[in-house]
Amino acid sequence: MRIELMDIDRLDEPLAVDVEDLGDLDLSVIAPNTSVRFTLYRRDREGRFEGALGGRYFVFDPASLSKAKPAPEGKTAKRGWAAR
Repeated sequence: MRIELMDIDRLDEPLAVDVEDLGDLDLSVIAPNTSVRFTLYRRDREGRFEGALGGRYFVFDPASLSKAKPAPEGKTAKRGWAAR
């Protein structure tokens, strides 16, 4: 599933990612067409997910999942050594 993470410092520059795994308190995502993976965390089941990547700080509100678009076929990130 493809979602958009909001950058709190650049609201007009969301990051589109594919969801790899969604847990109660963690959200693992993959940047499309790359081997970049990272995890966002939340303090409780009611909160939003938060995490940083490359100096940018992203948030994701799970309530917006109903607006998510499916990932295009064949457009998910490749698994590789850099993803570990």
